[in-house]
Amino acid sequence: MKKLLVVALALLVSVGIFATYTFYVVSHGGPADPFWGVVMKGMKDAALKYGVKAVYLGPEKFSLKEFIDLVNSAIVRRPDGLVVTITNAVALDEPLRKAIKLGIPVVAINVPDTRPVEERIPYLCYVGMDEYLAGVYAARRMLQEFTPKRAIVAIHEPGHTGLEARAKGIMDVLKKKGIPVEKLDITTDPTKALTLMKSYLVKHPDTDAIFTLGPLGAHPAIQLVEEEGLVGKVKIGAIDLTTKITDAIKKGVVVFTIDQQQYLQGYLPIVFLYLYKEYGLIPHEQVLTGPSIVDKSNVDIVEKTVQMGYR
Repeated sequence: MKKLLVVALALLVSVGIFATYTFYVVSHGGPADPFWGVVMKGMKDAALKYGVKAVYLGPEKFSLKEFIDLVNSAIVRRPDGLVVTITNAVALDEPLRKAIKLGIPVVAINVPDTRPVEERIPYLCYVGMDEYLAGVYAARRMLQEFTPKRAIVAIHEPGHTGLEARAKGIMDVLKKKGIPVEKLDITTDPTKALTLMKSYLVKHPDTDAIFTLGPLGAHPAIQLVEEEGLVGKVKIGAIDLTTKITDAIKKGVVVFTIDQQQYLQGYLPIVFLYLYKEYGLIPHEQVLTGPSIVDKSNVDIVEKTVQMGYR
């Protein structure tokens, strides 16, 4: 009888009857962006390790309205914890303050609330990269390579707080050097992005540097430079990692990329929420996962973890 009871209990645990908590991760990014696949892997790995349920929600294509709707739908379900990208702090202010008043602990990832302290959403902590500093690092690394005659910053989600901060960091550094630089809205459609960047280069043939703010910009930029025979003539500086980007670094098509270790942005919030629910423990302020530079000097080491899905 005891043996039967033990077996029954084991089966109950295995099917999640005793699962302690349910956490929702709501992001502005969906499965079409390879970046978020790595975040999702981190989330799933942490949930498995700590015996909790983690649910990921994100629009297929960037849409602030759809994103806010997903945040609200998660709050209605009264989860034990909520992880959210603060893509637009003004739009998220009301729903997240409501969630916090309901007793739902909130952790921000990927994009923080950058408003003054007294105005910020009172989430527990932020896990992610310093977005502005990522742009600064990117511009400085490109200037180590050469001094561009003209540069563009290809932004695939205009209005996205994090991407705008990256762009500002790049542009602030280059403008101080007197280098002409413009933001170019390339959309989240790779085909349109390729066409838009190609058109810009035709209009401004002196453009010799392209900065991309994520894989949705980097991949078409790589294609453009390779197809148009511009390798070495137009240098690409990227942010975030994919196998295609690391391959391009090895071939000299991309000079560098900025790594923000997004696996940690999926993994750590689940751990933090579990510890908070269990013991009231939580880090404060920012837990920075980046930026760090990946170029030919260290790409081989980094490439292995990209192939394994951890970057």
